[in-house]
Amino acid sequence: MSLLTDAATTSWTDTTGGKVFLAAVLVLLVNSVVFVSRRLIRMRKYRRRDTIPKVRGLTISQLDENFLQLQVSPPTNTYEDSGVRLAVAAQIPGESGRHVVTEPTPAPQNTLVIPKDAAPPGSTLWVNWVLGDRVGPSGSVRVPESPPAV
Repeated sequence: MSLLTDAATTSWTDTTGGKVFLAAVLVLLVNSVVFVSRRLIRMRKYRRRDTIPKVRGLTISQLDENFLQLQVSPPTNTYEDSGVRLAVAAQIPGESGRHVVTEPTPAPQNTLVIPKDAAPPGSTLWVNWVLGDRVGPSGSVRVPESPPAV
């Protein structure tokens, strides 16, 4: 009698429907691995492309008795045409906070003019490239007691 019951009971994987189901699950798993990895690679490339560069080559010179001239190295060619702007904040000695010196503004010839009363000698200027509503990593430069003239 047990021979008849063993032959009559089959596993669901032995039926045609079970095999089709297992094949479908296998296809879905392979596709998800392939497409998820492609999407992750694409997102990583996209994120790298949108990384805003750090401000480099900061120099300060005295424009006249009331203004300082801040020069930065130009951003890479891909960012020059995309509308990047410079934002400057000053940290005055003895204060823990930073004060906005300039809102994000276009910087022709990568130069900004800053009033001396907004950045007194000894203060630190924090400069960032801004693209849209995203801010890149900051670079800083200390305002000397007597900056060189232009």
